[in-house]
Amino acid sequence: MRGRVHDVVWGTVRVVLAIVLLGAVWQLAQSAERGRADDLGFPRLEIRDAEGRDTGRLKVCGDRYRGPFCLRAEQVVVDDVLRKRNTRSGGRYLFEFGRSGGRPLALALHVAYGAEDVVEAAGGRGEATLYWWRGSVRLLEVSAGGEAWTIRTAHYPGREFTPPAAFGAAVAGLGAAALWAGLWRIVCGGASRLNWPWQTAAPGVALTMAGLGGALGALFAEPSPRTMAWTAGFVGAVSAVAMACWAHRRIRRRLPALEWMEPFVPVTEHRFPGAVWGPGPWKALSAGWLRTGPQGLAAVPGPATGGTFGVQPFPGALRLVRVRPPHRDDPLRMRFGYQRRDGSAGAQEAQFPLVAECESVGGPVPGARVLIGAGGENLPYVLGILCAAAPSTPSAPPDDGRGSSRNGSAVS
Repeated sequence: MRGRVHDVVWGTVRVVLAIVLLGAVWQLAQSAERGRADDLGFPRLEIRDAEGRDTGRLKVCGDRYRGPFCLRAEQVVVDDVLRKRNTRSGGRYLFEFGRSGGRPLALALHVAYGAEDVVEAAGGRGEATLYWWRGSVRLLEVSAGGEAWTIRTAHYPGREFTPPAAFGAAVAGLGAAALWAGLWRIVCGGASRLNWPWQTAAPGVALTMAGLGGALGALFAEPSPRTMAWTAGFVGAVSAVAMACWAHRRIRRRLPALEWMEPFVPVTEHRFPGAVWGPGPWKALSAGWLRTGPQGLAAVPGPATGGTFGVQPFPGALRLVRVRPPHRDDPLRMRFGYQRRDGSAGAQEAQFPLVAECESVGGPVPGARVLIGAGGENLPYVLGILCAAAPSTPSAPPDDGRGSSRNGSAVS
């Protein structure tokens, strides 16, 4: 039950994170749409000659040009100019302007090398003109010493659509991946394998790559936003196929827990890190080490061989059901194993144990579910003991993800 609560809690955290990310995507989408409208509408402010060629000048609202496709000019006074830092192509300056009515205005702009002298000269009560369009300053014209220089602001149309669209597409992929992972973990996370379940890893990577594909398409999607959908779909489909191949290879070939495990009947005593979990008297077998040998299965306090001090034989007979990797709803001792730090000779670590799922036959708790966890190099000894009582019955294969199982033998 503890593992199930763990799944619900962390699944809910992922769903909340996904909602936050998708909410940010909505805001970025609105900003990208406004930027696209500005990028497509700004060319209508250009003044062209009789042959339709751009003259390099823009329409300014007045007697000749009327809104909305013209720049609104505002005369201001430059109160102060502060150089914030140097860049490769010039410098970053902070302008403070005095406007009519006493309303201050500050702008941080990049200034090229050729305009630095004019800008710095204008810092002492120089004149400037702000050109507004759709509520934003698009251009700044600075005058000082009989010279004038026009500077573009960060809101100058041309790439207003691309940054929020690209960033929003990437965040959308991450949000969709987090939403899928959270919902899947809430609904059926307890039945998943502990390490990189393909049910979340494969769709998560595919959705993230689809988002990155949409971000790449944003570079070319200003005329038609459908380009983002096409690139996102193509990259997502290719990533899904690649992740499906990865999942098949990992599940069927690579995971040691899914290989057919041959039992090994020990002829001498063998001790190794392991864990046992079950109801009733099985809870007492939590020393962290197991012993196999002619005497049968037992829990022992440490790796030292010989002697019977602290040896706890298994309290009943067991029937092997299946071998599988640890699941998320398993107890912590099965999910993470044991790390011995007592400094004793032969101490080992069991970071990612396999689990032999067994059923109690008779004994104090008949029919109880008992789990035996051990490393992949030691679990064959356990299987050998379980199969020794009935050698005609084949050992249980590992869990293949389809719920298959075979009965093994009983051991006391």
